[in-house]
Amino acid sequence: MVNKRLRPKALLALVRKVARQNQRTVVAEPGRGKESHRLYRLLDQDGLEIGRFAMPDHARALSWTVLRSIENAFAQEFGERWMEEK
Repeated sequence: MVNKRLRPKALLALVRKVARQNQRTVVAEPGRGKESHRLYRLLDQDGLEIGRFAMPDHARALSWTVLRSIENAFAQEFGERWMEEK
């Protein structure tokens, strides 16, 4: 369970860090997304898409709903509670 709200840059840095630890890559889809939202894909070592997520590209802290949905989307890949501070 997410234990604190994050800004988009901090969340993206966390997702990329955990992805690297699991031999995965996060790439932004250029030109994809709606208005201020950006679409990101999680790729495995062979470049195959494992999952995707979208998040706003603004400076405000993300809502709990967005954080929980991203955490739940990758819980199977990264393990439960992967977003918690250690």
